Amino acid sequence: MKNLIYKSGILLMLIMTISYTGMAQQSFRFSQFFQNTITFNPAISGSEEFIDLKIGYRQQWSGLNDAPQTYYISAHAPLQGKKEKRYGFQNNSLRISDPSMYERLGTSRSAGNAISHGIGGYIVNDTQGIFGQTSGMLTYALHYNMGQSVLSFGVGGGVNSRQLDLEGITVGNNEIPDATYQAYLAQEGRITNIDMNVGIFLRHENYYIGYSAKRLLQNELFANISAIGASEEIEHYGIVGLRFNVNNTLLITPGAFVKYTANAPVLYDINVRVKYEELLWLGASYRNTETVIAMAGLSLNNLVNLGYSYDLGIGDINDFRSGTHEIGLGFMLFNKKDTSPYMW
Repeated sequence: MKNLIYKSGILLMLIMTISYTGMAQQSFRFSQFFQNTITFNPAISGSEEFIDLKIGYRQQWSGLNDAPQTYYISAHAPLQGKKEKRYGFQNNSLRISDPSMYERLGTSRSAGNAISHGIGGYIVNDTQGIFGQTSGMLTYALHYNMGQSVLSFGVGGGVNSRQLDLEGITVGNNEIPDATYQAYLAQEGRITNIDMNVGIFLRHENYYIGYSAKRLLQNELFANISAIGASEEIEHYGIVGLRFNVNNTLLITPGAFVKYTANAPVLYDINVRVKYEELLWLGASYRNTETVIAMAGLSLNNLVNLGYSYDLGIGDINDFRSGTHEIGLGFMLFNKKDTSPYMW
């Protein structure tokens, strides 16, 4: 009986968490953030020498009814002029026995433009019980080639639509109507706003670091509803990583990902990934929500790549928070130089 009461309390807490997240309209989050960086930093747009197309799905708390689910599709590509674009470094899929060839590949430069451009976009659908939101963004980035590194500036614009399934709510007789419910009801359960984000990203053969901010317009959560003065908070993201080429077949990348929003706890992931011969990679991560993450992926002929991760909660509510699956499928279209993605 005690165990039943404990689990019922935990379930109630989870339902409250889902409701709070829906009301506060927190953005989606991915464990494999390095696979889909364009969704939080527009400066990544066009950073590869091919069209980088990603499709993915995330299922949180598998086995729990109405658990959060996220679907996404994203793509970005370089805009090349008449001159060939070449960064001061590049990944290459050649399996070669002479390590010095990688050095020559990494330091080779052409007389291409110092400034290049990239475009991209994404659509993400995120549902959490009776709450849902769909975000669609178009992005642009300017890349400045500094020889051994590239500094990028990006901006994105689009729409964010939040929905509430009114049919999934049963309202009792209450002398004091709930203001939030009435606000949703007045707008037929849907609120759509225009939004913007910006980012900066510095990448080098041996490291990368970036910062971005989303929801710059800080839209009101409920338009023309004076009883509720809630508005969106700007979300700040930071990403940093090192790249160690142990030899011509092994790449090790430790890194971190941080998210900060005013009036909310700081969230961060610390991870390490190992890639073998541009073919197979393994990784592990720790998130400060008492979560450990196991990751693995596979690349096929630098055309298709597949990534999978599993989140395991290690805190007091492990029974409900564990079992989060995330899978991503990537396509490297028009990859004429047979290069692999810089961000994995």
